[in-house]
Amino acid sequence: MLNKMTTDKRVRFKSTPTKDEFIKVLRQRVNEYFEPNNITQYANGEMVFKTIFAIVAWLGFYSLIISDVLSGSAWLLMLGFLMLGFVNIFIAFNIMHDATHEAYSSNKKINNILGYSMNFIGANQYLFRRMHGAHHGYVNIYGIDVTLEAHGLFRFTPDEPYKPYHRWQHIYTFILYAFAMLQWVVMKDFKWFFGESHIGNQKNIKHPFSEYVILLISKAFYFGTTLALPLMLLSAPAWLIVLSWIGMHLLPGLTFVLIFQVTHVYDGTAYPLPDKDGNIDNNYALHVLDTTADFSRHNRLGSWLMGGINIHVIHHIFPTVCHVHYPALTKILKQVADEFGIVYQENPNFWVALKKHYQILKHLSKPDAEVQRYGASAAIG
Repeated sequence: MLNKMTTDKRVRFKSTPTKDEFIKVLRQRVNEYFEPNNITQYANGEMVFKTIFAIVAWLGFYSLIISDVLSGSAWLLMLGFLMLGFVNIFIAFNIMHDATHEAYSSNKKINNILGYSMNFIGANQYLFRRMHGAHHGYVNIYGIDVTLEAHGLFRFTPDEPYKPYHRWQHIYTFILYAFAMLQWVVMKDFKWFFGESHIGNQKNIKHPFSEYVILLISKAFYFGTTLALPLMLLSAPAWLIVLSWIGMHLLPGLTFVLIFQVTHVYDGTAYPLPDKDGNIDNNYALHVLDTTADFSRHNRLGSWLMGGINIHVIHHIFPTVCHVHYPALTKILKQVADEFGIVYQENPNFWVALKKHYQILKHLSKPDAEVQRYGASAAIG
């Protein structure tokens, strides 16, 4: 049954002096990385290059598609659309994500402009900011963290009411993940704008009229450039263009979802619930360490392509820091965690992380499944 308190009352993180000392030392070490070395916490030359790379890659693949040179081969046309889809998630990981966290630039206007890259690839920046904020503030807390909210389709937490079909979720979930990007582009934003009045525990939300206008204009732009124009200009059969457009969202969508999911929903994560007064028995930084795991941290190419999403613990603790700094800051985090005897969770590669994600899905497919509510850090005095 849904925990009413979780959704209706304010939830607070309850700390202790010892726990606060951990985050105090961590902040001090992080500041020592930036300030004495005259390093900005925002975008650097590498980040600017990634931005230019994303723009050039998008224009390059889109030009190939719209020029009609790929239409003579069904496989080449489908490959062209598929690569455009992967460029879209590269933009989401590397540009949009940092911008919506105010981590790309110290200039809020620049962040806002770059945040609209979310609209450019078919979704909605305004809605993402609000929903992602609910996730960041309350990771793995049922009723508030919107990434756990699946309207009964999946069971990512034992607090989600059990349905008979959940017994097969470790099988069908991965199939449905592939449709996540397509569903987001076609349905999700409209559903949350017109069909829901809450986000997490924020009730009776009224969206600004301007955001409805932006939603409709940006959706028209996305469907116009990626589907309508190809249908009008390409010599390929309409069915092939539509099939290629759908395919553009499937494999990239599966990739997008899995990279995010394995960092929070895995065998070994904690699912804290507030007490009757709305308190979580931990401070936020330690809460993140109990509910989040990194993967492939030493894979430089993978981290570059994923925009540091795989180096996720430090991102949750310092969300306004650009992701190009995550590898260096995670070394600091791990060192401080070791000094305090705190567990930093990490998987050596994506496949180990994926296996743990599969294991928790299978575990939660049982109606009586139990999970740990707090990690070891909660016991620190």
